Amino acid sequence: MKAKKIGLIGLGAMGRGVAVNLLTKNFDVVGYDVRPEMRDWMKQQGGAFASNLTEIGKQCQTIICFVVNDAQTEEVLFGEQGLVNSVPPGTVFIACSTMSPAYVNNLGSRLLEKNIELIDSPVTGGAAGAARGSLTIISAGKKSVYDQIKPVLEAFGSKLFFVGERHGSGSQLKVINQLLCGVHLAAAGEALALAGRQGLPLDVTYQVLCSGAAFSWMLGDRGPRMTGEQFADVTSAVDIFVKDLGLVLQSAKEAKFSAPLASAAFNAMIDVSGRGMGSWDDSAVICHYSKDPYLGPITAGGNSKERQ
Repeated sequence: MKAKKIGLIGLGAMGRGVAVNLLTKNFDVVGYDVRPEMRDWMKQQGGAFASNLTEIGKQCQTIICFVVNDAQTEEVLFGEQGLVNSVPPGTVFIACSTMSPAYVNNLGSRLLEKNIELIDSPVTGGAAGAARGSLTIISAGKKSVYDQIKPVLEAFGSKLFFVGERHGSGSQLKVINQLLCGVHLAAAGEALALAGRQGLPLDVTYQVLCSGAAFSWMLGDRGPRMTGEQFADVTSAVDIFVKDLGLVLQSAKEAKFSAPLASAAFNAMIDVSGRGMGSWDDSAVICHYSKDPYLGPITAGGNSKERQ
């Protein structure tokens, strides 16, 4: 017997993995995306597709949102076809995007005025984690509502954390998570770029760095793409980290908190983005150490090769 309908807004790399896991766990899923071609994809997976937000709002009382940022979330909820105009009272809106904690805190109050419950639930684990159903999900909101929708979260997350009833707390912890991810990623690029500049064999350098205390998850995952200059196969784009580290710095500014390492990582990302590589895989942050944005910066011996 299938569970009640779950709305899923945003069928990008993350949303598609979540949709498959929900369907596999026997949830009845109605997807929505601005790309109409996703209709056929949803039907192939065994789900339904809403032609507009109003349609999904009328069908579903639990809605998961995997859009990119605050602006898209605002449009989903309060735009011309915003959900606030179509969902029934008591609807639960699960916000999984990485957004400003201050925005999310305010959003909870605005939705409560419309009798909509917000669960602030950003995720970490990337597209691979979404596909495997192994995302880490950090949630905040009314505890009774969280307990009600927890089985939905368990369908696509393997590590669930509840951090309190204050909206924005989940987003704040996700921002701190992104601080470390961004710094580790930039540091991995810097280390491998220096090794290349000094003529060290990059394959051996990578193995050594991963064998001891220097290891980080970002080094382990992104290192092979950095050394192989494999930036076209995008798992997470440079511009995603430009956004996320921007949120880190915004949060730090609001707290009057110095975040010099986050600032350095942001500067590396924004430099690479500004040189035309914002849509490349975020391992391309290593190109921050190249003068020419279209030349590989790290070939051992310092001899860059032209990327085909």
